[in-house]
Amino acid sequence: MHEFHEFTLAAYHWLDSVLISPYRMISNPAGGFFFGTFILCLWCTLIGELTALGVGRMNRAHIRKLEQESIRLHNLSVKAIIHKDKESYRACNKMANEAWGKYFFATIGQGASTLWPVPFALAWMATRFQAIEFELAYPIPLLPEIVGYPAVFLPMYILVRICFAKLKPWLPFFHDDTPKLRRPGQEEEKMITWADVDKHKGLPG
Repeated sequence: MHEFHEFTLAAYHWLDSVLISPYRMISNPAGGFFFGTFILCLWCTLIGELTALGVGRMNRAHIRKLEQESIRLHNLSVKAIIHKDKESYRACNKMANEAWGKYFFATIGQGASTLWPVPFALAWMATRFQAIEFELAYPIPLLPEIVGYPAVFLPMYILVRICFAKLKPWLPFFHDDTPKLRRPGQEEEKMITWADVDKHKGLPG
């Protein structure tokens, strides 16, 4: 137990030295704070995206299965209503809604995995910058006139995430992080939309 405590303490001191080093690269305190926070936001974004990439590759077969099941049930409900089978339509539509719910929350959970570094980053900043305060040049609704480090970190993190999303298609490791799984000879069922039904005056061929 004592060895584990020493290991965790050494690991924390090492991580602390890594995270604080960008803050010391600029001699001006304000400039150093903003630059260091930008690097911290960048770390949070990269680690979160790598986590989501790993989670996505582990769960993509399951998520793809949920998506295909949702499409299959939706198509059955469309076919039932075209054939004026109201009972089958209600049953299939209910099951399709349940399947879409499972698929939706599975994808939401995967997306949320990108955010886990944020609370840890804020907790670390609290140990270093708890006393730092900024006076707002212009009043912002729902915010006090004097704010702390979260008011800098959170908007900057959002901006970094937006920029990363714009650059993602050109990044070799991230541009195709959700490849579709398909067995040889396996055809994926396409969703039948009401526009298709109107266009073909019934089920599309």
